[in-house]
Amino acid sequence: MSEDSYVNSQITDAVGQTSLKVIGEAPAEAVGILYQQMAHSVGLALQNVIAQQQHSYSIHNAITLAASRQLITSDPAAAAKASQALINDSAVADNLAAIQAVVDKMGNK
Repeated sequence: MSEDSYVNSQITDAVGQTSLKVIGEAPAEAVGILYQQMAHSVGLALQNVIAQQQHSYSIHNAITLAASRQLITSDPAAAAKASQALINDSAVADNLAAIQAVVDKMGNK
């Protein structure tokens, strides 16, 4: 610096060192902020998973209650007829037969 400056050389040196310090610390601060954001995102994801699980349990309980109430209040003959119709319309028997065939093949080896 020239001798004709109106600002003390110690002040310009301090400002220059502060600027270098800020530039030097910026990458570390950016990585720290990135880690904080990642931790926050993971925390929110876990909170969402737990909330979804709790809501799922509530729905399952409601379904179980509704099914139990339906079983208690329905006519047994009508319930048996509806169950038989449901089994006849689905591929449960075919699926069970296929599973049994796979188990039998596994047992023979």
